[in-house]
Amino acid sequence: MTSSPATPLTDASEGRFAGRRVLAIGTYDSFVKTAAMIGRRFEAEGASLKLAALAASAGQLSLRQLRAGGVHETVPIVAAQRLVNERLFRDAHVVIAVVDGGRARELFLALAAADLSREPSRPIVAVASPGVVLADHLAGFMSRAPADLVCFNTESDLALYQAAAAEIGVDDTNGIVTGLLGLDHAPRPAPQGRPSVVFFEQPVIPARRMQRLHILGELTALARRFPDADIAIKLRHARDETAHHNARFHLEDLAREVFARGGRPDNLTFTHEPASELLERASLAVTVSSTVAIEAMARGVPTRIISDFGVSEALGTGFFVGSGCLAPMASLTPHMPETVDRDWLAARSGASPDAEALLSRCVGLLQGQDGLGAALPLRSLVPAYGSPDWLAFALGRAGPIALHAPHLIEKPKLGAGLVAAMAKRLRQVRRFTPRG
Repeated sequence: MTSSPATPLTDASEGRFAGRRVLAIGTYDSFVKTAAMIGRRFEAEGASLKLAALAASAGQLSLRQLRAGGVHETVPIVAAQRLVNERLFRDAHVVIAVVDGGRARELFLALAAADLSREPSRPIVAVASPGVVLADHLAGFMSRAPADLVCFNTESDLALYQAAAAEIGVDDTNGIVTGLLGLDHAPRPAPQGRPSVVFFEQPVIPARRMQRLHILGELTALARRFPDADIAIKLRHARDETAHHNARFHLEDLAREVFARGGRPDNLTFTHEPASELLERASLAVTVSSTVAIEAMARGVPTRIISDFGVSEALGTGFFVGSGCLAPMASLTPHMPETVDRDWLAARSGASPDAEALLSRCVGLLQGQDGLGAALPLRSLVPAYGSPDWLAFALGRAGPIALHAPHLIEKPKLGAGLVAAMAKRLRQVRRFTPRG
């Protein structure tokens, strides 16, 4: 998914962020892409922009993934503790962080240890989501709570955060509703040429081998029923690439079993084209619960959410209850009408992103810091990360890893080796410079 670029000012040097430096950081491909898209909104108002990624796993980014997301800059991959001590971070006026919950805790633990409040100034840190929030809502919200600004996709997400914050005493005044800032919601032109059905895969939804075989079988049957239409399967990542969640049963591998019973229809293909380009010509977009469904709905593309496996939180299909778009795969055709409930789309999906709340709050925080002549105080890790007693106990026993990756120290026998391997990997810095 790519977003329509922010409307540039007549003269960016006169923008609200003229002379300011913005650092946009992510983890995996969709995270870096969204961070860059948000960063470009600041750039359109005069800021200079740099990108980086927080180290998460080996091979977490490829050049193809970055290019597909519209990222052509150099993207250093740096561990959080190292990043917050580098000029790249400390010289930034604003840091946009689009990271998973574990990396968010890692980042804010590193910030607390660095104690930037002693500096003449520090970056204003804002966090945002790369897509719809399907699971672990409160855990994810609290992982990001120490940020200066937390961007929420919907009013209901913000309300949940505020309710939980009130229960335990977290300051919730950093919460703002921005919608899905990585979403392109511009209407698309009417598609030309052959009808095109695009299925957008998710790596672990559904997670079971039989479920994924069923999807492939139904898409194959669809291709055979409509030989005059193109059926494309948009893969989340290639076999040798990494995403936030890697596919346990890669569809290209399962396809050998499905096609062995009758071959692959000529009009059925696998693709790694950017989702935005596929939506430009799709007559129907199909998925289980991917964020791309929201983009398709917002852009006027007829969309269906697969209901073959029922409705559940685990599949993310519960998010789409009320959309009017759930349907079994056997009912799919290349010429299905738009059925999305526009009231649901406007109120519940985050499909109308607006960065103004983020931009204006950043302006206010920066001006407040300038007037103070000293770094703004960092927001406390307590109680979002737990009580003072718990933090002292956990950090004293195992250090920051006890809070951002406790599963690594609880594996019998392998724990010490995994921790050592992770520490070594996180010290590494790699740079990618996509080239055309």
